[in-house]
Amino acid sequence: MAVNRSSAVRTDLPFLSRRVKPRAAAPVAPQAAPAPQAAPAPRTAPAPAAAPSTSAPAARPATPAPAPGSLSLSPPPRQQPAPSVSPSLSLGLSPNAEAASSRAAAPAASRPTSSSRAAEPVRAEPLHNRLFPAPGMGELRSLDRQNPVVRLTPMESAVGSLVVAGTVRAVWEGPGYSTGSVSAGEFRPEDLDGVMVQAPGNRPLVGYEDDLALIPLRHVRMLRRALFFPKPKQPMSVGVYNGKSVTIPAQAGHRSYYALSVIRIDDVLELRAEELPYGMEFKAIWEAFGFTMTTRLPYQGR
Repeated sequence: MAVNRSSAVRTDLPFLSRRVKPRAAAPVAPQAAPAPQAAPAPRTAPAPAAAPSTSAPAARPATPAPAPGSLSLSPPPRQQPAPSVSPSLSLGLSPNAEAASSRAAAPAASRPTSSSRAAEPVRAEPLHNRLFPAPGMGELRSLDRQNPVVRLTPMESAVGSLVVAGTVRAVWEGPGYSTGSVSAGEFRPEDLDGVMVQAPGNRPLVGYEDDLALIPLRHVRMLRRALFFPKPKQPMSVGVYNGKSVTIPAQAGHRSYYALSVIRIDDVLELRAEELPYGMEFKAIWEAFGFTMTTRLPYQGR
């Protein structure tokens, strides 16, 4: 059966329609595909100058786009994420250098400033550490003109009792500048000048037990200073809890002798040999050292 290839449309049958089959196109010989061309390597930016510049950084050269119809063999350049830094004045550095400088500046901001360090409380150095050097107990055998001072350690000044032997009278100054004086031996009210300072435990701050003068060091912070007079032409000796002791000679010269002065400086005690002339009364001596006896009020009992 023959195929109607006519392009004319029949008009005698309006209710019918047909599709005209197009004629087959002539075969065309395929063309050879062009050889792939390598994309040019991206140009690297020149190294930044050594001296920083406040001008804006130079724009990077744009990478040439591949020609249409060519195949690119190199991957696209990897974009670096923008560093999360606070906006500041650019110094013309590369992004990596600016990010490194921002990271180095971050710890410096967290360091404490000098003003914050000054606000911190500074612990004061103990006073006895700032005194002039002085020998300790055990380094000297006696106190005299050549070596008149010996200084106790904080432990020796706080443990046990300071025992002074060979004394005939003691003078003390306690809290509130209250002063008193008592003679050796059994305590009698008529032998007391000034006031007696009582330490906790109903013990005198400076007192006698038989012929030994005692200072209870547990309450040494109540003591300001004390003065001990020797028996006529007899030496005095001072001992502490650890068995160390020092001796004060009976005579300082042909017409002088030594008295023992005990001074508290912060938490330590200093022992001094004070040279005195013969013939002075006790009252005149302690007044020369600045002791003024506290006046006792008369007792009014019922």
